[in-house]
Amino acid sequence: MADPTVGKWIAPIIYLGAAVLLANGLLHLDPERKKSNERVVGVVTFTVGVMWWPFLIAMMVVQGLGPLTNFVTGLAGMYAFAFTALGACEIWDIKPRRQLGAVFILIGWLTLAYGVYWLVYPTPKWVYHFSIAFVWFVAMNLAGFFMNGKVSEKVLGYVVTFAALYTFAIPAILWSMPPGHQGPF
Repeated sequence: MADPTVGKWIAPIIYLGAAVLLANGLLHLDPERKKSNERVVGVVTFTVGVMWWPFLIAMMVVQGLGPLTNFVTGLAGMYAFAFTALGACEIWDIKPRRQLGAVFILIGWLTLAYGVYWLVYPTPKWVYHFSIAFVWFVAMNLAGFFMNGKVSEKVLGYVVTFAALYTFAIPAILWSMPPGHQGPF
């Protein structure tokens, strides 16, 4: 069974991540911007990106995830950077975003490398973690391709909304459960 204190470290930033992804997913599902505002989504994205850093630093200082702390916080740090940079671009309407798209694609591939590690980790619980990494690999690559004008905005919106639920909201709920009820964690 996983260390029951892991949830207290990871659930808060995962809930925040779900908010960012959901806001961005819904933004891209409305390409005409009739019901959404890119600057408002940018404020949410930028704020959460900045808010992740104190969590990650505290987690590293006390090794809140045990032996995997530095491994996981490295991955989360890449996403904190991505959220902060994307939020800044959305707030100040910085375009084109080709260079940021390339960074997103790189982060997607690095996430896949994390996923491969989790796939070969010696416990079946990590298969779910691989599936999360794979969804992120797809989402980050699509975001990067979208920033380079190669993917439909609505397709990106559907994938990012799915990623918000599957990779952030569901794990946050599971990690918030009492020990023994945390599912694959």
